Amino acid sequence: MENKQPLLFRFMQIAWLISIAFVAYLSLRPDIEFPVQFNNIDKIYHFIAYLWLAVVPFFGFHRFRMALLGACFMIPMGVILEFAQSFVPGRFFSVYDMAANTTGVILGIGLGRYLKLRFFGLPRR
Repeated sequence: MENKQPLLFRFMQIAWLISIAFVAYLSLRPDIEFPVQFNNIDKIYHFIAYLWLAVVPFFGFHRFRMALLGACFMIPMGVILEFAQSFVPGRFFSVYDMAANTTGVILGIGLGRYLKLRFFGLPRR
């Protein structure tokens, strides 16, 4: 029986890169409409997006350090995109969005590590 893990890692790497591009696109798109509307709903969207971006590397990289590095890279990416929004019509810079992004990444790292341990055992350093 053939080992399917390398295929899973490759698939998750591609999914992660597509997810990064999608989040960047949505972050820099002028005047975005949310499917659900209530006060500060965008913070929930930020949190979920960056949680996802931090979890996926744990399934896209064999080595724990690479996964952690990839997940941690989402924090400066979120900061840069947030600053870039100040130049996009209909968008604005928000420290609270950056906080939601960072919180999503931190919890995503914990969740990604837990899920990888649960499904694949001890990570390689």
